[in-house]
Amino acid sequence: MDLEMQKNFIHLRSFEDKPNYPNSKPKFCVTCGTKATQEALFNVGDGVILVEKYCDACAKNVK
Repeated sequence: MDLEMQKNFIHLRSFEDKPNYPNSKPKFCVTCGTKATQEALFNVGDGVILVEKYCDACAKNVK
């Protein structure tokens, strides 16, 4: 059975890496791989929220 996840865009918010946190690693854009500066939140059902990170350029195309 092939189930496709339905992502419903909620909103976009600013994201800042916290390099001084222990074991913190840089976060990268899921689209192009550059440093992430934005987080997009999606409702995927049953109260589950998916967070994806994007650079400023790619965040403009998030829906």
